[in-house]
Amino acid sequence: MNCYYHPTRPAVAQCVDCHKGLCRASAHKYTIPICDECNNKRRGDNLAHYIKPFIICIILFVIGYNIEILGPDHGLGAYMLMCAYGGWKAINQFAPMIFVWFTLEAVFWHYLIKLAISMFLGFFITPVYLVYCLYKIVRLIIKR
Repeated sequence: MNCYYHPTRPAVAQCVDCHKGLCRASAHKYTIPICDECNNKRRGDNLAHYIKPFIICIILFVIGYNIEILGPDHGLGAYMLMCAYGGWKAINQFAPMIFVWFTLEAVFWHYLIKLAISMFLGFFITPVYLVYCLYKIVRLIIKR
């Protein structure tokens, strides 16, 4: 088999995603043997993965701002609702959703308490998480 990009060179590796043949120069272009198309697809998927939290947080902030969770203080209520996302993600890292057969009332209180804890933890975690996502987005864009 010959290299997909350099047909005159013999292939020494295959792309890990699509299994195209890659010569030594093409195989060592990235840290793993991967073709340009598959590498661009992976980067696009990673970019979407890190942009999603920003979109969700913006939507939650707008909803929280408009429904006045904490009364006339629109900004703090919106921030608290936005922070529930980061806190919820953090809680689920340590205590994932486990389906246990409880009454409907017990499930309601479980999720209400989990939401309150998420807002508290998210108050501190969400800004750090969003900065981390922004860092990853910038890194992915600069590498292009």
